[in-house]
Amino acid sequence: MKKILHILAQRPEKTGSGIFLQNIVKIAAEQGYEQAVISGVPADLGKVEFGAIAEQKFYPVKFETERIPFPVVGMSNVMPYRSEKYKNLTAEMLKKWKAGFKEEITKAVEEFKPDLILAHHLWILTSLISELVTEIPIKAICHGTGLRQLKQAEKFADYVTAGCKKIDIIFALHSDQKQKISRLYDINLERISVVGSGYDSDIFYPSDKSQSSKPIQIVYAGKLSSAKGLKSLIRVCSKLSSEFDLELKLVGGGSGEEAECIKKLALAADCSIEMPGVVSQVKLGKIFRKSDIFCLASFSEGLPLVLIEALASGLRVVTTDLAGVKSWLGNQINKTGAVEYVELPQLKESHIPVESELFDFENRLKIGLKNQIDRLRSGNDLDGPEFRETVKRWSWAEVFKNMEDNF
Repeated sequence: MKKILHILAQRPEKTGSGIFLQNIVKIAAEQGYEQAVISGVPADLGKVEFGAIAEQKFYPVKFETERIPFPVVGMSNVMPYRSEKYKNLTAEMLKKWKAGFKEEITKAVEEFKPDLILAHHLWILTSLISELVTEIPIKAICHGTGLRQLKQAEKFADYVTAGCKKIDIIFALHSDQKQKISRLYDINLERISVVGSGYDSDIFYPSDKSQSSKPIQIVYAGKLSSAKGLKSLIRVCSKLSSEFDLELKLVGGGSGEEAECIKKLALAADCSIEMPGVVSQVKLGKIFRKSDIFCLASFSEGLPLVLIEALASGLRVVTTDLAGVKSWLGNQINKTGAVEYVELPQLKESHIPVESELFDFENRLKIGLKNQIDRLRSGNDLDGPEFRETVKRWSWAEVFKNMEDNF
């Protein structure tokens, strides 16, 4: 059986790509694969639990040390932990960053002797891997943020695209993303395979009793970032609170001015807003089962796995009409009314809306939430066997099978 080396540049326990990695590790272990992991971590993080990965097969690249004296660099400008931005890296910082990963990659290849490398994100680390490793097949998973970084940290774009062209197979999350990867990286479509995203059915499943309690529970989960449309969501829920008895829960963390601004806006809102911070996947599943509607007002995403986690938990969903999501969820889900799609505002950058567009956007978001509240009140639940079977197809086992077909 093949030995897989997984490589991620950021923390493996706090982001969507980290959750993706951990679930693929779990499924691959069940299939008999031997595995090792390289990832970036703060020096004081302590032990990272991977379950299927033995401690001696975890190769951490430690940040905030004498050798790499800055925080882990995040794929988004706002991360749920203290982080540095790629666009702010100087030549000297990048040199230290590369040296840290080069050492662990070289060490892992020599000690673990992988048959296959799975690199996360079409960004600098994947390009570096393609330079360092020439005798082992390399597959790379696009989570979407690398596509944004091509513009946000444009100074690295040529290096990134040149290196990513050498990768054997690129895994895309959906068909729209596949087309975008081909265009931006100049990679033949035949070398890009759509694998989707998944959820853990042991964690995300419906409540065994109907949600009849008041008030209506609306929940968001993710980074506390302006790009997630949270300011608009807070303003809309404040307006809706004059019509409905509702509570909003913002699950997740953030750092810097954006997160503080969102917290202040939440504290001043007219509706009840709870912010429990960063929680485990198990805790998030429990929160979902006590909620009624999941709302993602984001202006830009790859393929937000939190949408299927919410659907698997029996929640109605309101989401912006993000590229690829509607076709990915498919007609069987879309025709049920389980998901309300809200037209995006015009964007001046990939994740920044034109200010004058926000008023109309927030009205559309308000209508989407009201539609789901009306369906909730009508007793039109989502517990039918056909709906549940459709949701089950998004298992991590299915995602790994799609990947394994290209090993």
